[in-house]
Amino acid sequence: MMAPSRLALVAGSAALVLGLASCADSRVTTVSQLSPATSPTSGLPEPVRPAVPRPAGYAGNLRVLDWAGFQGAVSYSLDDSQPSHVEHYAELQATGIPMTFYVNAGTAKDALATWRQALADGHEIANHTADHCHVDPGAPPTLSGCLFGPDQPNPPPGATPGSEIDDNTAWISAQLGAPGVWTMATPFGDSDWDDFARPRFLLNRAVFQGMIAPGDTTDPFHLPCYMAGATQDGGIDDQPATFDGLIDQARAEDKWMIFLFHSILPTAANWYGGVDIASITASTDHVKSLGDVWADTVVNVGAYWRAQTMFAAITPESCANGIVTWRWSLPANFPPGKFLRVTVDGGTLMQAGEPLPWNDHGYYEVALDKGTLSLVP
Repeated sequence: MMAPSRLALVAGSAALVLGLASCADSRVTTVSQLSPATSPTSGLPEPVRPAVPRPAGYAGNLRVLDWAGFQGAVSYSLDDSQPSHVEHYAELQATGIPMTFYVNAGTAKDALATWRQALADGHEIANHTADHCHVDPGAPPTLSGCLFGPDQPNPPPGATPGSEIDDNTAWISAQLGAPGVWTMATPFGDSDWDDFARPRFLLNRAVFQGMIAPGDTTDPFHLPCYMAGATQDGGIDDQPATFDGLIDQARAEDKWMIFLFHSILPTAANWYGGVDIASITASTDHVKSLGDVWADTVVNVGAYWRAQTMFAAITPESCANGIVTWRWSLPANFPPGKFLRVTVDGGTLMQAGEPLPWNDHGYYEVALDKGTLSLVP
């Protein structure tokens, strides 16, 4: 849930530590193995396209593909761990699109089985604070206007902005079994939460309209979205044509857009901004019909976006034997097991002394955990 104030974009991005690697010389023939739906290397979905032969030209011109090789990206986020999310979970799961649920311990505790199942099904369970309060700036900052918790609208005794976040993360880990909590959504879209998110998460979603481009200056701790069904507070309407138009715009402009949904209709618990489940699933059908738009969680798309920006800032080392090497250190709170998709004009890309297999959808997949990449002539 959100308030219509404090919706300004804060430009800038977190600094990333970059460096250079030493050279090594190794050559091995690559072999391509494909899954028709997801990559056997990264687990990322595959864009629909004809088979692409492995590049056989000069070893150079490495390029990171935008949005994992898709023509734009979309994420579905749902706030407040509402009863209507539980009621309609089966329909959301049936779309086959991984979604991000921003949960509050104060409401999620009433449906533990559903949220554990969502995690097991591959959805992201992320942080929306324990009690969904406003932050009142000051020294020290205080909380007010809490939506959840036994003392609402007052915060729990002794609660701080940091404890509201940290207690919720601890609850998600302990009660739902999440291996990590990587992203946050600010209660009410209140930008005063942003600075508390920065040291704790990879990304923070706010509530104001906009899209995100590869390598742009969008603040990763103040991401835009399109809130559906609450036009009185600056949101978009609840019509499938509106949703489809935004998806088509992201695709045409090579951008990432995030939907925000609150209550899902029909329900007896229409807390805020209700949107019919049929409108949501119609939009997911539209995404899937396009075949070249990446629909995934906020953390999955956002980690790719941040890693691409990181990689673009690296100055590689060129050695006398013709090998070119990149090295990097991932930012704090970066999830493990993530990949970038890249292409080159020719040569062999190597990580940890092993060649990267060519994926016939048109790229190599670079494991970000390994921290280095070399291109061998």
